[in-house]
Amino acid sequence: MLDRVDLSEKLSKKHYKKIMDDLGERLGLAQRAARDAKRPIIIVFEGWRGSHRSAVINTIMQYMDARGFDVYSTVRMEHDEKAQPFFTFFWQHLPADGNIAVYHRSWYYLKNLNDITPDHEGCDHCKHMSFGHINAFEKVLTDDNYIVLKYFLHISEETQVKRLQKGEKTLGKAWREVNPAYDESNNYKEFYTRYDNMLEATNKPNAPWMVVAADDPEVAGIQVFTNIVERIENALEVGPQVTPEENREDVKYDELSKYEPYQELSKEQYKKELAKYQKKLAKLQIDMFRRGISAVIGFEGWDAAGKGGSIRRLTEAMDPLGYTVHPVAAPNAVERQFNHLWRFWINLPQPGNIAIFDRTWYGRVMVERLEGFAQPGEWQRAYEEMNDMEEQWAEHGMVVLKFWLQIDKDEQLRRFTDRQNTPNKQWKITEEDWRNRDKWEAYEDAVNEMIARTNKPYAPWVVVEGNNKYYARIKVIKTVCEAFEKRLKNKM
Repeated sequence: MLDRVDLSEKLSKKHYKKIMDDLGERLGLAQRAARDAKRPIIIVFEGWRGSHRSAVINTIMQYMDARGFDVYSTVRMEHDEKAQPFFTFFWQHLPADGNIAVYHRSWYYLKNLNDITPDHEGCDHCKHMSFGHINAFEKVLTDDNYIVLKYFLHISEETQVKRLQKGEKTLGKAWREVNPAYDESNNYKEFYTRYDNMLEATNKPNAPWMVVAADDPEVAGIQVFTNIVERIENALEVGPQVTPEENREDVKYDELSKYEPYQELSKEQYKKELAKYQKKLAKLQIDMFRRGISAVIGFEGWDAAGKGGSIRRLTEAMDPLGYTVHPVAAPNAVERQFNHLWRFWINLPQPGNIAIFDRTWYGRVMVERLEGFAQPGEWQRAYEEMNDMEEQWAEHGMVVLKFWLQIDKDEQLRRFTDRQNTPNKQWKITEEDWRNRDKWEAYEDAVNEMIARTNKPYAPWVVVEGNNKYYARIKVIKTVCEAFEKRLKNKM
């Protein structure tokens, strides 16, 4: 792509100012229109050292409402931010509906940094990152009607040498501190090939690259501004895109029938087993913390299946400073301004800690699917979105476990009736629980498909036979202990 750019184009400052005044006004209008339409925008700037990315971004800022956008740089990411899975930082800084995030170097910089210097301090979080992961990340966003604009500022080797020499002369010894990015000096041809490969691998219809001729700063400014304004205007004119439905085959998934909901375990044996595994878990939590290994444990299951009881027996053995339980309900007003996975990415545990989700991201393919809160195209694409998310977590070294607590319909009725007839349990039962029960067969079909399509070696589903609460609680805590032991033996 780089060889198709004409770097010889020039533009006078007078002509530049005349064009820019018009474009600047249009940019301000486009920003306000995007805010009114609740369309979030991400603008990525990559390019050579000395290509004046900062100057272009600064010009953009002069024409936009500062209350509606933020500027980030991955070059100056903190150590704690680099300790998380690769895309965590970018999910945490995802713009809300109608807002704009501008990146002065982005996920592309971190990918290149790892490829160039794989032993670089702080690169552990990106050693498994591929252009495929990047394409998937950007597709998740654009499928959710984010506008993703990507610009690579291209300059000639001669221009780069002159600008870097000028910068070093002006800043002196402080040059490296002001510009801590990897050094392209004396390696123009090598980086030319690297950047060209990057652009070709990630130039997708949903998030295309624009390679900007930046030898002349005025030409670069006009090219970037024109493209930003036109892309936003066109996206708003077309309006939000609806993901088409899959051409679904008439496949009948059957996972839950493999499990007998009732498994025998006496109260006496339960007490012995619980004491044994809680003691083991307490020690394993310390070992996981010392090794900096984190874990994500998700709980799903039928209403009244015993998720809360299993979580309590799990957590009462652990140090509360090392885990967090996240109860998940319908997204609130803030959460609805972001992609459906956002609220899970921002709650990932720090190294050595454990995050427990009481209901999970799989609500997308269950309650949101069946109640119509997600359109068919949205929940159908969610399977791969969630698989990719969990794969990234596992590649980072996290333990990822998902429990489905399985009870039969008669057992659920017995528990519902018990709750309704017991004063101090009545708060646990709602009209919605009874309404969901009427849709048992539809939910069962959704659960079967969910398990079949997202049960992966790196993030397995564990179906827990739950009619006997004692058996269910022991299976959960035993499974967690085994997963922690396996991960501790694996150095990764």
